Order: sequence, then C-alpha cells, then structure tokens
Amino acid sequence: MKIPRGRLPLSIMVIVICALAFTGLIFTEELRKITEEKEKQSNEARYIDEDKINFNPKECRLDKGKWIFNSSSKLYYTDLNCPYVDIQVACLRNGRPDRDYLFWEWQLDDCILPEFNAIVLLEKLRGKRLMFVGDSLQRGQWQSLVCMVESHIPFEKKSMNRTTTLSVFRAMEYNASIEFYWAPFLVQSNSDTKIISDISKRILRVDSISKHGQHWIGVDILVFNTYVWWMSGYKIKSLWGSFTNGEEGYEEFDAVMAYRIGLKTWANWIDSNLNQTNTRIFFTTASPTHMRSLDWNRKHGIRCYNETKPVRKRGYWGSGSDKRIMEVISSIVERMKVPITFINITQLSDYRKDGHTSVYTETEGIVFTEEQKADPQNYADCIHWCLPGVPDTWNKIFYAYL
Repeated sequence: MKIPRGRLPLSIMVIVICALAFTGLIFTEELRKITEEKEKQSNEARYIDEDKINFNPKECRLDKGKWIFNSSSKLYYTDLNCPYVDIQVACLRNGRPDRDYLFWEWQLDDCILPEFNAIVLLEKLRGKRLMFVGDSLQRGQWQSLVCMVESHIPFEKKSMNRTTTLSVFRAMEYNASIEFYWAPFLVQSNSDTKIISDISKRILRVDSISKHGQHWIGVDILVFNTYVWWMSGYKIKSLWGSFTNGEEGYEEFDAVMAYRIGLKTWANWIDSNLNQTNTRIFFTTASPTHMRSLDWNRKHGIRCYNETKPVRKRGYWGSGSDKRIMEVISSIVERMKVPITFINITQLSDYRKDGHTSVYTETEGIVFTEEQKADPQNYADCIHWCLPGVPDTWNKIFYAYL
C-alpha cells in the first residue's frame, strides 16, 4: 500500500501527539514545582526577621544583663484583652494598682535580644506542633506565648480546647498548634490529674514516664520544665512500680536526690524515643520564688508583697533558686544523646521580685477578698508570675533560639 505523500499514518500521528502531550505534562509539572519553590522562597524572604540574622545565641550570654524600665514599650497583650489568661495570673484584672512591672525590659550586656515578631514565629510553626510540658509555671509560659500571637490571627481562624491534662491552641491558617501538657514532675505522680493539695501526700513514680511520653511523640518542638514542685521542704515520696498496686512501699528521698532520679528517667526516655526524630527539645531552667524579703535586705517586708521594682544588685541570687537543682539538670543533659537547648531564665527572673501575682490572684477560682489581700503573710503568692510580665521575656529568649 502506498502512503500518500505528505501524510503520516494515523498510528504514528497518535504516538507523536502523545509524546508531545507527555513532554508538555512533564514541563508543566516542572514549571509548577519551580513556581512553588520560588513562592516558598519569596514567603520565607518576606518573613525573615533581620534582628535574628545578626543574633547568635552561642556567642551571647542570655543570663547576663539588666532590667531597663521603658514606659513607652508596647505591650504584646494585656490580661484584659487576651481571653486565654487564667484568673490566677491576671493581676490587672484582679486589682493590682501599680503597672510598672509591665514595662521592664531585659537588656543583654554583649548583644541585642531580637524583638519578638508574632508573624515570623507563626511562619516558623507552620505545619508544626509546639508543646510546653510541665507545671503551672510552664502553663504560664504557654499562655504568654499564645497571647503574644493570638491577636494576629482572625477570630474564625483560631481555636482553644482546654482539658485537665492537655490544652491546645490552634492557628488554622498556619496548620499550627501551641499546646500545654500537664506533668508537674515530668515523671508520673498522683497529682497528674487531680492535684493533691496536701504536699505530704504527694507520691512520685520516679521510674515511670511512658504514660506521659506517649503524648510527646510526634511533636515538632517540645519545651520542658520542672522545678518548684520538688522544692516543697518535705522529703519526696518515691514509689517503684505501678500505682495500680497501691501507694504503699514508697521510699523517701531529699529533693535533690529525687530530682536526679526523676530527671534520669526523663533523659533515658528522650534518648530512647526521640533520638532518631527531627523533634527540637528545649528545657526552661528553674523559675525562682521570692518568699523571703531578707534576701534583698528588706527587713520589714512580707515576701514579695508590695514590691514594685526589680533587685538592682548584679549577680543577685536569692534563696528561691537552688543551684543544686541547676547542677543536676546540666550534668544529666550533657550526657544525653539527644541535643537539649536550655532557655536560661533563672538569673534574670531572680531579679524580678516585683513580678509575682502576690495577693492579686485567686483560690479555687475566686479572686482574693479585700480581707485576704490585707493578709499577705498568709496569702501572697510569690511563686507564680503576672501576665503580661516576666514569662513574656522567657518567650522572647525562646523565640531567639527558633
């Protein structure tokens, strides 16, 4: 059969057309990938924090500096406009009359701490889970960070779900969550759900952490803390074995020994379960208390009550910061396989005797009465921090590391 001159067989034409279509499809896909990559690079460039480019935490001592009063500094939020601040730490809402504690800024000696940028942080968290783990002080840091970003997110694109153990704030547009997991000792205890108010009846299972740890697997950024619950002044009752077998047969250790055992359990779990993951892990150092006004030479003071200014003496270290605990955690962390970054807040917070909730707090969800406020010896809370306040600075340091 003769093929007409200038014409191709139908089968060859089909093959040529399919080849051209396939080539075009490949080109289109490659073009799409290139475009998406350029858009990604453009977005990243758009949200670069210039301050952070010039900041190297390895060359900067974040604990070396001083508090500078700046009455013109802009607050990231207040406890009056952020709906997520617990009544326990909402000092303005609870009637605190002075406001100077809101305007102290931590100024470093040898470098500049980057200014916090909520949008940059949210971009860093895009598609990720960030979880704070620990006690009520860690919950305060979590609330602080949520309040520092939530006003930048439209109402319909954010949500909060709070439970006894796990609380989750979601930024839907960023597919990101900022979470808090309650574990005051990190290891298992009988205060993990319903808190045992009688300190003498608290019991730890110092060799068990997997019950909590199962909730940490798959989290992109973990921030741990545990300190003040160990500093009760009592011997720590430590149980070996399951609580299902009852709470008898415990041993009693002094706080430092119990802390060492508990932190080793935590470190072993981290090394065994997170060693091959991309999870970034931080540890917030001890949050100091200010229970003894003689520490800052105020003979007739009552704890932190009526304190309105930080301690000005450089290198001040009060009785509410136990260096033995700091040494325990540093000695354990340096032997871990998984890298841990410290958010070193102890020294800078030790100066801030003015930052606590004092009598501007609550008990069982009810704000202190005027009679209770007039009795600071019995009611002043010199453990927890007002929000806004000192925990905002902790988060600025955390932000600088991200």
